[in-house]
Amino acid sequence: MFLVQQLVPIAVRRQHNDVAGFIYAVLGVVYAVLLGLMVVAVWEEWNAALRTVDDEAGALAEIFWLADRMPESEGHHIQELSRSYARVVVNEEWPLMERKKSSPRAWDLFDEIRASLQGFDPSTPAQQVLYEHGFERMRDLADARRDRLLEAKHGLPTILWVVLILGGIVVVSFTYLFGLDSTLVHVLMVAALALIIALVLFTVAALNYPFKGDITIGPEAMEQILGRFESSKLSDLRQRAGESPSAVRAGQHVSTLLPSPPLVSTAATPPSQPGPIHTQAD
Repeated sequence: MFLVQQLVPIAVRRQHNDVAGFIYAVLGVVYAVLLGLMVVAVWEEWNAALRTVDDEAGALAEIFWLADRMPESEGHHIQELSRSYARVVVNEEWPLMERKKSSPRAWDLFDEIRASLQGFDPSTPAQQVLYEHGFERMRDLADARRDRLLEAKHGLPTILWVVLILGGIVVVSFTYLFGLDSTLVHVLMVAALALIIALVLFTVAALNYPFKGDITIGPEAMEQILGRFESSKLSDLRQRAGESPSAVRAGQHVSTLLPSPPLVSTAATPPSQPGPIHTQAD
């Protein structure tokens, strides 16, 4: 800016203020619209990623609860896989998404959950309903997981960043051509414009990748359902080997209805004293 002021006198620049102002107005509107569209785009992508994380956690929770109504062997296995999947996603895959990678263990657990649901053979109409609902939730889980991993990798194209940065440089540099009597006022106006553009570009960059950087979407949704899995009493009902949850509940209910057996005293009774023995002679 100071170089322009030294090379081009203020009187010369002041003569073209009207024409420069008209051109700058068009240039500023075009750049402002482009910058606003980029902010809206990254904000919508951020909200979409947040909804994706919530949808994945909700689908996994539904699979866990549906597994409780399945036969003991299949249901317990699916619940353990769901718990392990949530733990691996939180502890391993979330840090990997900052490097645009995924966890192989999470993929293996995901495939095992799907294979377990496919291997379930419903034998009653009620189990058939569970089977269909389980596959619907599995499809939702697959879609949410795929979207989450894609959103962790994809951001704004490079060409848009080139346009945004070069456009900002041109918009700020164009203000050097205006002729103002006060250099201090001119410097403050240019600095304020540059600061606003820099802040907006920083916001776009911070929201560009939802799972990378200082401002990220955390695994709170998955941590919440993982904590619910860990504290759930559904698995506790399966601790008795060979018993289903319904049998355990029935046994607990019957035990509350049966009367308690009478208490038997264990105190020792004194032995009876032998009486006198009489013989025929007596």
